[in-house]
Amino acid sequence: MNQDKLREYARLLIQTGVNLQDKQTLVVSVDVEQKDFAVIITEEAYDLGAKEVVINWRHSPITRQRLLHADASCLETPANWIPVFYQQYVDEKAAFLSLISANPNALQGIPTNRISLNSRNLNKALTFYHTAIMNSTLTWCVASVPTVLWANLLGYTGTDEEKIDRLWDIILTLCRLQNVSESETFNSHMDNLKKRTEALNILNLKSLHYTCSNGTDLTVELPTNHIWQGGAEASKDGVIFNANIPTEEVFSAPQYNGVNGVVHSTKPLIYQGNPINNFSFTFKDGKIVDYTAEEGLDILKELIETDEGSQYLGEIALVDHYSPISQSHQIYFETLFDENASCHLAIGAAYPTCLKDSDGLSDEELKEKGLNHSLSHVDFMIGHEHMNITGLTQNDQEVAIMIDGRLQI
Repeated sequence: MNQDKLREYARLLIQTGVNLQDKQTLVVSVDVEQKDFAVIITEEAYDLGAKEVVINWRHSPITRQRLLHADASCLETPANWIPVFYQQYVDEKAAFLSLISANPNALQGIPTNRISLNSRNLNKALTFYHTAIMNSTLTWCVASVPTVLWANLLGYTGTDEEKIDRLWDIILTLCRLQNVSESETFNSHMDNLKKRTEALNILNLKSLHYTCSNGTDLTVELPTNHIWQGGAEASKDGVIFNANIPTEEVFSAPQYNGVNGVVHSTKPLIYQGNPINNFSFTFKDGKIVDYTAEEGLDILKELIETDEGSQYLGEIALVDHYSPISQSHQIYFETLFDENASCHLAIGAAYPTCLKDSDGLSDEELKEKGLNHSLSHVDFMIGHEHMNITGLTQNDQEVAIMIDGRLQI
């Protein structure tokens, strides 16, 4: 892959993704398999004035061995250094960049109770960090880097180098860095997402009604004073950043206890290194009262039982079925890409930034205003070429939001 193009991508993630400020620390979470791109990120960040670049290495095979064999007490009680590490950089107001790639079977075969024991207690220990992310106290960005494993999942052939180069081409194209018209460049796309959020906020909807030929029939109420967001957003310090690259969505928070009906998934969900396929949820007064899955039912059960809040929704997101990612006609087995090909919902915590005047409100106060709270936040895809969504205004007027997969706003 052309090194200049990789450096252009790195600069997009640093300057537009986390929007690194002069003399600010950059914390990068990355798999060891992606070490070459981690070097490029490090070089470019220092060139752009980083105070320090801190690499937080991950390695799925080692994680797998730990979850299989470590004493249960180690999974139940995270090491003290982990929250200390994150607390230092949260206090510094560092920028956080997470580089990911697909590995849907990384933890397959590991007892679900051991996975959930580890994740639940780690999430508890890092509640302050997740709160800072959800509140946009920090600038952060999630983006992808190719691996041979991911390329193999997508069916690419040739040498490892050829497969990696092909996946790089796909990622750079879907991030709108190449092979796009002037009207579809990254900056033009951000402008379009901004216009879409403005149009939705002007509508001030009371609810959304989703129907689809696959059996989805779901009504989602929206909190009073909800806000739609999409593309760039501002941190609490006024720094503009992009949390996901690529991104195609506009999103808000549902009234946590105002969701009723049935919704069916349309793409696999990869959760805790395991796939969940062809699943559905039935909601009553916001709560999941029934669920099914053709694959991964035990994993889905663990997700729903994380805590009380994981039985409710925290996000609704609208994505045009005819977005570039969707029209690539590829399941990527990585939520960052798959969610940006499809309308989706999220189980668990809501973003407080989706509510006007939410600064300084406690979890209990946010819940009183309709926003869900949970240790989890897990997106799942529901978009479909025959998805229809009708909005209901405060004056009970119906507005077409989506017709056969095409957004009307």
